[in-house]
Amino acid sequence: MKGLCLLAVDDESLALSDLTAALQAAEPAAAVHAYTDPTKALEAVRTGEILPDIAFLDIQMRGWTGLDLALELKKTIPALEIIFVTAYSQYALESYSLHARGYLMKPVTAEAIEEELRNIGLTTVPVRKELSLRVQCFGNFEVFYEGKPLEFARAKSKELFAYLVFRRGSACSIRECAAILYEDREYGSALKNQIETFKSDMMRTLRKVDCEDAVIKGRNQLSVDTEKFSCDYYQFLNGESSAINAFVGEFMTQYSWAEITTASLQGKMTEIIR
Repeated sequence: MKGLCLLAVDDESLALSDLTAALQAAEPAAAVHAYTDPTKALEAVRTGEILPDIAFLDIQMRGWTGLDLALELKKTIPALEIIFVTAYSQYALESYSLHARGYLMKPVTAEAIEEELRNIGLTTVPVRKELSLRVQCFGNFEVFYEGKPLEFARAKSKELFAYLVFRRGSACSIRECAAILYEDREYGSALKNQIETFKSDMMRTLRKVDCEDAVIKGRNQLSVDTEKFSCDYYQFLNGESSAINAFVGEFMTQYSWAEITTASLQGKMTEIIR
């Protein structure tokens, strides 16, 4: 398949460099033409110097807006797909009125670009296999298998899995897990045995849907294999637009130990939309 021709326009050179790198990572076979000057980008298209399939346009630029540039570009190439890249979420509705095919919030990642290219149907990169196990951290913590909620026999077994997900693959000792699940109880053999019971129940629940390998068991420690399930929290940290848009200020709301992370995510969200 012939490689795509991509146009990238942002009047901030550092932002343009980041966007170009993300485009090349998302679509290695593409020819990426990058401009900090919207006028020169428009001239290159009008003269036929470049014939882009998709244009990635910053919205706020000196002397131009990406919305105005999109209108002018489409006069020359009516079929041109437009994806806006910006830090200003208030332009979303206006951009869609121009029939834009996508709207990405800065900082843009290769994963977010891949998602938009798949939505358009213009990509040479094979679609990644969808994972059957999905973990939701925004709002209440929930686990789904093929779209259906996964039922844990004990609430603490579910909370144990939630904490392992929260740790993003870092190993956690049984003692540490006990301190999280029972903040006020002294660690001893009785509590250790109780945590082992929760661990066994957690593993049994995952085993029922053939997802036991999502948890890695070591000597007196546990962790998750982050490649075995999809997770909105991980996607948010990777800058994926769908996860960023899904976050409304709530993170594992049923667990008090997650409150500090909620504040951290809110702070990161504030930085993104500036």
